[in-house]
Amino acid sequence: MAVTPQRIGCVVNPVSGDGRGEALLAELRGLFPDSDLDATVTERAAAVPEAARTHADADLLVVVGGDGTLGEVAGALVDTEAPPLFVVPAGRGNSAYRHCYGDADWRDVARGLRRGVDPRPLDLGEIRTEPPGDRPYFVLGFTAGLFRRALDAADSLRFLPGPLAYLLGTARAAVSDPPLDVAVTVDGTAQYDGEARLVAVGGGRYRGNAFDLLPESRAGDGQLHALVVESTSAREWIRLARLARTGGHVYHPAVHYWQGSSVGLHANDPLPVEADGNALAPVRDAQLTVRPGAARLAYPVHG
Repeated sequence: MAVTPQRIGCVVNPVSGDGRGEALLAELRGLFPDSDLDATVTERAAAVPEAARTHADADLLVVVGGDGTLGEVAGALVDTEAPPLFVVPAGRGNSAYRHCYGDADWRDVARGLRRGVDPRPLDLGEIRTEPPGDRPYFVLGFTAGLFRRALDAADSLRFLPGPLAYLLGTARAAVSDPPLDVAVTVDGTAQYDGEARLVAVGGGRYRGNAFDLLPESRAGDGQLHALVVESTSAREWIRLARLARTGGHVYHPAVHYWQGSSVGLHANDPLPVEADGNALAPVRDAQLTVRPGAARLAYPVHG
């Protein structure tokens, strides 16, 4: 049932992306002049889950931040009667926003939410790793290999726009870093065992905002989408990166694509991994399971 939001909670990551979180919060307040908007500006990443729980009784919970902040907020509210979530894209990639709302300007979406909120299911992925990690859920995705290494490279290019820094970081990692030796299972069935540049698992379609990485994924489809890119030459990787901008890479012979409710990764050597654009400690084993509708996403009633 559509709800007109009177009480709005907001979790703001002030250092996401180019650090415009508080300026975007001011814009958000202007878009909801007749609502009671209570915001928490977090000073450190560890404060995000508690901030999310503080606003769990709101009609609408807004996340001003990037993919990682959205994932932390959603993960903190699993198995609760949490309000529907809306994200103001303030990160470097903002791939989760694009996955959920397409190319619509966030201000236009917010104006629609002011008239009424249509809550829809938002799937999360549950993460279990060996050794255990401290990030139990993801919204966008979990990857091993190339993208984790690209995060380090992109950090050295922070003077560039986020998508460009990520693209160049990925290219640098593809040329200079060794492949993984990894085994992948989907719903308990062995699907791949060998060298790979990238293993990506997620519910989010895009990565780095520029790559249509998991093109069959749709918000709330109740599935994990998994992709493996075999080890290829630098020239072939450049071709794959070009194809990935429109999702055409899935037809390349070096790319494998599956859907299922659970995905397992195993390696003898520690795998470099990340979730929702945040670097995690290396792991040898990871079990990823979809949690269909574990959170709710806010759409305009006529959006």
